[in-house]
Amino acid sequence: MQGNTPNQVRRFRLGPRPLQHPVFRRVLGVSVAAQMVRFVDFTIAAWLVVQQTDSSSAVGLLVFFRFLPFLLFGPFVGALLDRYPRIKVFRRTQLGISLASLCFATAIFSGHTSLAVIFSYTTIAGLLMMIEIPSRRAYMSGIVGPAALGSALALDMASLNIAWFFGSNIGGLIAKFIDPAWAYVMIGVVMFLNFLSLHRLPIMFRSDTFTTAETPFRSIVEGYWFSRRNPVIFAGLMVVGANNFFGYPFESMAPAFADEIYGAGPTEFGLLMSAQALGSLVTAGFIALRGRRLQNPGLLLISAALLQGFGNIGFSFTESIGVGFLVIASLGLVSMVFGITHTMLILLVAPTNFRGRVMGFQVLMMGLFPLGSLALGYAADAIGLPEAVRFFAISGIVVLAIIWFKYPQLRRPVT
Repeated sequence: MQGNTPNQVRRFRLGPRPLQHPVFRRVLGVSVAAQMVRFVDFTIAAWLVVQQTDSSSAVGLLVFFRFLPFLLFGPFVGALLDRYPRIKVFRRTQLGISLASLCFATAIFSGHTSLAVIFSYTTIAGLLMMIEIPSRRAYMSGIVGPAALGSALALDMASLNIAWFFGSNIGGLIAKFIDPAWAYVMIGVVMFLNFLSLHRLPIMFRSDTFTTAETPFRSIVEGYWFSRRNPVIFAGLMVVGANNFFGYPFESMAPAFADEIYGAGPTEFGLLMSAQALGSLVTAGFIALRGRRLQNPGLLLISAALLQGFGNIGFSFTESIGVGFLVIASLGLVSMVFGITHTMLILLVAPTNFRGRVMGFQVLMMGLFPLGSLALGYAADAIGLPEAVRFFAISGIVVLAIIWFKYPQLRRPVT
């Protein structure tokens, strides 16, 4: 059995200002850089697919392969995070993304840009992203403690949306003016610098609940039963799954909306991709500056998911890129609340030695996003893009309404 030793584990307890701590600032800086190049990457890859196929279902396939690892390996990642130091896992994802990006750049330089190559690369990138996100957030929670958790997650989500805004626009410009291969070389360099910058950071948590003989499968089963028996966590996971299958997939259709409905080019497409980030920053800034713990994250979570569904219905009726930009920016306001509260709920309710495994099931629910994107892409080809977005939004609202009434515990304050 592995125990904690003073030289291995250091814990910090701050007030409501996470940026006071140098370790948090460094991790947040790495997060901004990593997520910015990720959006540059996805914007370029999505535009390459649109130009090759002119198909909504092909864009849906790109998103499917990017998030497929979430669906296949989410619980295993959770077990990994409860077994090994989270900072070491986080650091190695940066090296892995660096190597994958440089390999993809080599493929583009040599003229291998078929859909098979693009989808293979995006699956590997998705696998590493799937490991990075929960490892980073679990590590952050160990730095700041419960009092500053809301502010820390808001800052992390703000970094995501800053990266989304600038990364999407930069990606659009690169797709129009620069050879994509050089973009992936730059991505590889940035991610390697991230890897170096995380060296020698302290270990915040190491589980003392595992023995060397315990199998990952057994730990996953324990995590499942813990989640299943806790109505707040279980209902929260179902909300995450419902919104990722019915609500968020509209984002994967942004390239198709830009091309088919708005008649826009790659630069305008990059601007549209950044709209939600702009709206999200408003919410993130408010929560981070507020500096107080959110008392009812479950109620905020399901309310935000419902508002996402109604907003998607509104988006489906847009016919100009200007109106579409405004609607997506408004959706960013509620999307940020959803993004913060579904992680905060787990980190507040689950005990430390179960957080990784519960977050693994959270990742699994996030893995429904590629299935929803794939289904939405095929539905768009069959019945039309706006009609498909409306159908998915209404279906999601119905599912969320059922969860609302079946699990009233989710809507109660967390003590």
